[in-house]
Amino acid sequence: MNTQEVIALAREHLRGLVGHRFDILEVVKPVSPTVAVNLVKIISKLSPLVGNLIEFK
Repeated sequence: MNTQEVIALAREHLRGLVGHRFDILEVVKPVSPTVAVNLVKIISKLSPLVGNLIEFK
């Protein structure tokens, strides 16, 4: 597949998600500072923007 074919395939896949509801990830108070650091690492993989905002705080 070339780049344009991959983009077209991705576009169609995303269009199929219109109206789809995604589960929410709930993060509760971590049990220790080490656990908090690990949670930030995981969240930063899910959403770099959210992860960066948490790291700045």
